[in-house]
Amino acid sequence: MTTQSIAADSAEEIDLGDSPGMSISALGGIATVYVDYYNTQTGKYTSAINASAGYSSPFKVEPGKSKDIPMSELESEHVRVGTDDAAITVTY
Repeated sequence: MTTQSIAADSAEEIDLGDSPGMSISALGGIATVYVDYYNTQTGKYTSAINASAGYSSPFKVEPGKSKDIPMSELESEHVRVGTDDAAITVTY
């Protein structure tokens, strides 16, 4: 497994590859987390969370808690994960 830290108010590109998904944990505050991907058909970034997942991007992650996102809930294995308000770690 790989763990990547993302500072508050920033974003990182992540290639999930053969990972079964990712887990996002907040550090030191409530994080507003965005998971999106570059849609080549529209030429824009759009939410990477499938509509059938039952939640949308952005979503909140409280400190000391984590949000597990299986690959089956994602539109792409190449995603951009961003956070506002608090730093996060992404494990995949």
